[in-house]
Amino acid sequence: MSSKDPARHRGSLQYGHIDAEHLSVTHETCSPPGPTIQRGRPPSGWVFLAVFVPLFALFLSTARTDLPYHIDAATNVFTAWSIGTTGSPILSQHAELIEHPAEFAWVVASSRGPVSQYPPGAAFLAAPLYATVWQEASLVTLVASNAGEDISVRVPVPKLFPGAVVASATTAAALAFTALTVIQLGFSVRTAMLTAAISGLGTGAWSVAADALWQHGPNMMWVALGIYLACREKWTWAGIAFGALFVTRPPAVLIGIALGVMLLFRREWPAAGRLLIGTVPGVAALVVYNWWLFGTLTVSGGYGDAFAAEVVSTDLGWYLFNLVEAFIGPDIGLLVWSPFLALITLALVSSARQAPRWALAAAIGGACYLLLQLKANRASGGGGFSYYRYPLEPLTALAPLLVVAWQQLWGTGWIAKIALAGTAGFAIVAHAVAAL
Repeated sequence: MSSKDPARHRGSLQYGHIDAEHLSVTHETCSPPGPTIQRGRPPSGWVFLAVFVPLFALFLSTARTDLPYHIDAATNVFTAWSIGTTGSPILSQHAELIEHPAEFAWVVASSRGPVSQYPPGAAFLAAPLYATVWQEASLVTLVASNAGEDISVRVPVPKLFPGAVVASATTAAALAFTALTVIQLGFSVRTAMLTAAISGLGTGAWSVAADALWQHGPNMMWVALGIYLACREKWTWAGIAFGALFVTRPPAVLIGIALGVMLLFRREWPAAGRLLIGTVPGVAALVVYNWWLFGTLTVSGGYGDAFAAEVVSTDLGWYLFNLVEAFIGPDIGLLVWSPFLALITLALVSSARQAPRWALAAAIGGACYLLLQLKANRASGGGGFSYYRYPLEPLTALAPLLVVAWQQLWGTGWIAKIALAGTAGFAIVAHAVAAL
């Protein structure tokens, strides 16, 4: 189904009533310029915890743990519960949802039974919580409205708290790894923590990624981890992180590919080889997973040909409108609801000249991913949440370059400082309202 179809992103799960009945399932080098370690600087582990713990606590306190719940995130919850309690991604108890696409969850038919249309990466992270603690599910009558006609289904709905834990933890971890990367750039711990705070509270990281079991939180974590490992020249481990990203959101691996191209361009053959070796297991795992479910060697899985069809579409007028809406649309515009990013772009060109090549490569990969995403999907990403969500992974990839640009702009005078502080403050308030 085309992602421009208004029915594609219908909204959130609603419920009619919940029974008391429960189900129990038994069954140049890449090194940054300047010093990266300063005397008296706290260990990386402490910096990570100093960022992760407060953000995780805040995110979890505002995350969604009850219905209504967005259907995209609900799809991951159903799969995580199934994997955790049965060891299989087959949603045999949710087969009825195949008949109502875009209403309750994105469940599609496969050769082995009903499954999520999404790759399993996000669900795998939540599955251990369902396997060990939250095994029960309540039979719930879900209600949706389509063309003025009510539709209802009765399916097991597991506890949503594990999804909140994973969403909050992965988003907070992404910001903590970003802080460590900023330190590798030679900036102070204070700058690193400020970067994490503004990135986490002044963007959709808080209001969307940390709110429910979307793919965005896990995606952001793998992107941030991969870039952090890349800037430390741990190329095999960086590849493993990008392989995990591939299992969660295949197109986002463009960020890792951009880093690989950078290495090839610089003729750093051993590093490029290690990055590739690390990525291969993740790529192979998803291809085999899709072959097991759908009988073909593909990376698109349950999406079928819809994503590729939109990418190769020649409707450039719609694409241009989509780009404009994504950046400056009054309801969802990235630069409208995180306006400090609009100011930072003023210094991007000069910062790109000064930033290390790995930061520039990651930024280019993130930009390419966003352009691809907006070619295949409408900019709004559906309804049932506030502002934007598709730019979240690109922003994570762009973070090292953006912090260099921020520092350059900050140093130009008091007018720039007031403008940056004011727009960042507005963004934090706007996303706090959305998250609460």
